[in-house]
Formats: sequence, structure tokens, C-alpha cells
Amino acid sequence: AGPTDGEMLAPWRVGAETRLDAVAPGEAWSDGVRTCWCVRRRGADVDAVAPEVARRLARLAGWPPDVHAEVSRADRSRIVPDAFDSSRVLFLDIETAGLSPSTYLFLVGMMWQTGEDFVLEQALARDYAEEAGVLARVAEVMARFDAVVTYNGDSFDLPFVRTRMAVHRIVPAREPASVDLLHAARRVLRGVLPNCRLVTVERHLRGRGRDDDLPSRLVPVAWHDFVRTGDARVIAGVLEHNRLDVITMAQLLARLSEGVG
Repeated sequence: AGPTDGEMLAPWRVGAETRLDAVAPGEAWSDGVRTCWCVRRRGADVDAVAPEVARRLARLAGWPPDVHAEVSRADRSRIVPDAFDSSRVLFLDIETAGLSPSTYLFLVGMMWQTGEDFVLEQALARDYAEEAGVLARVAEVMARFDAVVTYNGDSFDLPFVRTRMAVHRIVPAREPASVDLLHAARRVLRGVLPNCRLVTVERHLRGRGRDDDLPSRLVPVAWHDFVRTGDARVIAGVLEHNRLDVITMAQLLARLSEGVG
């Protein structure tokens, strides 16, 4: 017999605290009907490199040519303007309970720029019913932006979000244009890196890997365990995994604007 879920998650059960508000300080969000838990960070609390990356993106006048070319090639019906306004761009990454959109979406990391700071908001479902609250919050935030930046989002994140919104009868007021950085990464980095997985790109950009990261395959296991037991210690690992994905996308966009060696 293989290891149990508890045994697999043991390395991430750190400390004695089990309450969500102690492990992941935040606040409840509600639209009056649906609720979820929102964890928010800003500036260097997002990541040590976040302030510098934000300053680099704030200086951009246009989308990096490789990014713009790949968006246009992938879908000419989507208009992504040549001009770039970092305050109108939303970085987005989702965590789900499986690969099929018939299962739950339970965490969405959303990051945007205010001045020379990034703000990272992670909307988390505390139980199965709160998926609707997460999606309602995502719809509310997305409506404020012109472009949503993802990594493989054209194939996974955005279709998953649309499907789960339809399940809960949530109609977003506005959906930004999609900019999937995976296409540009393949265009620029194929042959440079062994593969174009986001963790590989991150290792290239930061010069180090995620030695203590919760593996992707354990992210759904950790959330189901949290919902079942109420022990939130493993959620810290899930939030960290999602945070690194989001900030890496911003780093990659900045590097693509400068050329990636």
C-alpha cells in the first residue's frame, strides 16, 4: 500500500496552529450572497523581487514583441493593443481539485500593479460551497483590467474559470484580453531550457529552484484535507505554490521585454 494523504502531507504540517486566520491571515469577502477567504499582500511582502519587477514593468511603453506576436498569431480575434499600461494588467493563476472542469476550483491568485507596487490577492474557498464566492470575486476583479496574463491559461486556467462560472451562473461584467506567456516562452526559450514548464523558467530567472515547494500533485490533496479536517497548516504550502507561480509570470514578462539570455 502506498502512503496515505496524511503521510504525504506531513512535511508541510509545520507548527501547532491549525486555524486559517493564523496560518493565512486575511479577511472574509462577500458580495452579500457568496463568500470566500481573501489573503492580500503588497510590495516586498509579495516577494523580495516584486518591487523591482513592478518598477521595470511600469517603465514599459509596449508589450514585448514576442508576446504581442504570439497573442496575435494564436487568436487574431482578440485585440491586445501595442501600448502597455502595467496598471491595467492582471496576472492570474488558479489551483483546482483536478484537471477536469467538472471538479472544483478552490484558489485563484490575482496580482495587479498600483503605482510601483504589486498587490497580490489570493481568493480561497474554505469549503466546497465557497467555490462560488471565489469565482464571484474573480469576476469582480477581472472587470477592472484590460488584459489578463496567465501561463498556459488559454488552454487551462481561463476555460476552467469560464466553465465553473457557468456552473454557478456567474456572468462576468467584462473579460479582459488574454495574454498567455507560455506561447512567448516557447518562442524564445525553446532550445535554451530543457523544457518550458513554469518551474523551469523560474529556476532560469531566479537562479534557484523550489526545494521546499508543495508539489503540484499534492495541491488538491492538501485542499481536500483542509476541508475535511479544518487543519489549515497545509494551506500555507498551497498559497506559497500559487504565489510563486504568479510572481514568476511577472518576472518573465519583464525579462521578455529586455531579452532573455
